[in-house]
Amino acid sequence: MLRRVSSAALFFVCLAACGGGSETNETTTTLVEEVPLVTTTQIEETAETPTTVAEQIVGVIPTTTTIDPSWTGPVYPLTGLPAYEGIPETPAVVVKIGNNDQNSLPQHGLREADIVYDVRIENGKSRFMAVYHSRLPEVVMPVRSARSSDINLLLNLNHPVFVYWGSNDIVLEEIKSAEWSGGYDSRSAASQWGEQYFNRDSSRSRPANGKVNIGDLQETASNEAEVPVAIFEYGELTSNAVPAAGVQWTITRRVVDYIWNSSLEQWVRYQDGVPHLDENGTSLTVDNLLFLYIGYGISDADPSSPQAISTGSGDGWLLRDGTVTGVTWERSRSSDNWTIVDDESGEMVPLDVGTTWVTLAKPGEGRILSSAEAIELIG
Repeated sequence: MLRRVSSAALFFVCLAACGGGSETNETTTTLVEEVPLVTTTQIEETAETPTTVAEQIVGVIPTTTTIDPSWTGPVYPLTGLPAYEGIPETPAVVVKIGNNDQNSLPQHGLREADIVYDVRIENGKSRFMAVYHSRLPEVVMPVRSARSSDINLLLNLNHPVFVYWGSNDIVLEEIKSAEWSGGYDSRSAASQWGEQYFNRDSSRSRPANGKVNIGDLQETASNEAEVPVAIFEYGELTSNAVPAAGVQWTITRRVVDYIWNSSLEQWVRYQDGVPHLDENGTSLTVDNLLFLYIGYGISDADPSSPQAISTGSGDGWLLRDGTVTGVTWERSRSSDNWTIVDDESGEMVPLDVGTTWVTLAKPGEGRILSSAEAIELIG
């Protein structure tokens, strides 16, 4: 979206598609327009048949943000948004953020992340790996331990600073090996290179109270750390995109939904049936959702811990601007950027400028929501 303007209506259409280490309100009302369920073979023939119903989004505050479409100056590499004051000559900072249970809530600083990876961990839960560059929150919490999955997701960010609370011995060996090879600078609460920057919030219980000021850690980056390069392509909506109400990710002990809100022109995140709120009690929202199907192996560090296989190729969806596009992703090496192409035409599929959350799901764990399902969730 090169221009975002608040509106009074929320348009929903659905697409039926196939999903192919251990550690112990305010309410605003908008309108929804519903259309019939369609299959992938009926996309081009779908005719909208609106039915208006009421929608309530807890904690969402509609805003108007205008982006100058004529801007030809520098853009932030991890969002594609105009860098009106220039691109910061600083490395990206990547933080492991807990999402194990209710004790992890609310997270602090997730809204400011340029990119967030949502990755499976043990016990049927997931954990975030948040990437910061264009904005740095003063506090990120809860900072949690690293996993083997994290390393390959870091290596295309041009030597970032990797921030985590700790890890078991085998993961630590993996982290140090990649660091010594020039992949990133690691900063841990258990390390002499970072421990003085980590604190505990006395109002919360351990282990979900570890916090850090990532600006302080960014300043400790080595001379090898550089400004990140773009890892996604940004551009206009493709012609094969079709309107969508939302998407759902279901794993053993978690259900995550993203529902389109046209007033915000963003996707609103729900977790386990309720809005996922930030530290200010406001619903977390995102411009792009990349829903990628990947393989998961078993971590060498812990047989109960799944390890994301984030190189190779697979199917997925890109959700942006209230639409969904079936895509194929490819990343031959962990140092490569993500290649996202239309699974029908084979043409490059660009993301919208703005923030991106990436769900790394097993095949079969996701589905596109119908309008009725989206309305029922937010009702």
